[in-house]
Amino acid sequence: MECLDCVEATARLHLYIDRELTTEEVTIVQQHLDGCHHCECRFHFDQQLKRLIHERCTIERAPAHLREAVMRLARGDRGKIDAALAHEIKREIKADLEGC
Repeated sequence: MECLDCVEATARLHLYIDRELTTEEVTIVQQHLDGCHHCECRFHFDQQLKRLIHERCTIERAPAHLREAVMRLARGDRGKIDAALAHEIKREIKADLEGC
């Protein structure tokens, strides 16, 4: 079985975290992580960072009326959106952008 150096292991960490390696590759990376404190720390940092990004950047489902209004805008049906709804869409988009 192949052994990895730190550069090779680090290059595969995101594939390892995302479970995109073969069973054999997982075993090889895991063996390196078990024997290398530096790479193991890097793995835990990268894993936590990916988890944090996923948690903070996942968009919750928009309310039905907002989704419908956006779809009407996308289709070019601007005349069917009243002023109050247009204002609400702008307010919700602005709130989402400020939260990023």
